[in-house]
Amino acid sequence: MPLARGSPVAETVRLCSARSVGKTFDAVHRWELIVTVAESGLVHVLDARMPEPAQPRRSDALSVLDTTELRWFVRGPLPADIRGWFIGSTGIVEERCDTYLLNGRVDIGLKRRFRETLELKVRQSLDVPIELGEGLAGSLEMWRKWSPAEGLVEDGTKGRWVDVHKSVVKRRFSMAGNEIAFSPDLQVTVAGCDVEVAGVTVGAVQAWTFAFAAFGPPATRRDALLASWQSLVAATPCPEPFGPRTGRAMGYPKWLTLTISPNPAERGIRHNSAARSR
Repeated sequence: MPLARGSPVAETVRLCSARSVGKTFDAVHRWELIVTVAESGLVHVLDARMPEPAQPRRSDALSVLDTTELRWFVRGPLPADIRGWFIGSTGIVEERCDTYLLNGRVDIGLKRRFRETLELKVRQSLDVPIELGEGLAGSLEMWRKWSPAEGLVEDGTKGRWVDVHKSVVKRRFSMAGNEIAFSPDLQVTVAGCDVEVAGVTVGAVQAWTFAFAAFGPPATRRDALLASWQSLVAATPCPEPFGPRTGRAMGYPKWLTLTISPNPAERGIRHNSAARSR
């Protein structure tokens, strides 16, 4: 999406150029993604020619991951019955604070995980809506994530940043829907689906989110997502009414765009323009 004529440009971020990572990945030479950050904080995609969907690829400096995701957000604290139902005896709990760049886009996300590691996510496509049952429905989103992204950014990303505090409960399922041990390294599992429930706090705003992130060959991800949901509800029926509580399906970039007022004081949200220095 090109910048409007006359738009002030704060910086240009060039991703996956041969100069940055050409020595690491074979497919890099086939495409390039250029993102321009305007002074207003908006992130503009100038060019995005994606290669064929890829599996997780790692080097000492970078991993690239393609996922098919479905996520819902609900205003208010995470209900105790939802958390208790999901965590069971196998859920892994992680407390962290991620700092997000507010860019006005719903298809691009820039954040610092634990306020440190820079990660970039770009939505490659939006599929037709599907229904899981129990009132859960939404459109599948195909995302690509680069982490850490420092080596891909030519200039430091500036703008308005916001802290998002999370209490995340994670579980992992195989492509067939069998629960497996959770590991942060997806090299251990060829294909499957991560499922999470998380309480989220942004300034004075409290919310919770329920999400699926299927990984592996593109043709297997939808089935892996559905299989993980069926395994969850087969093992322990979900609290009622679960579906109506989950509201609209969307990713973090859209939720932050809809949630955060243009005037931070109205939401009690602290914007941090120095997130990169933490």
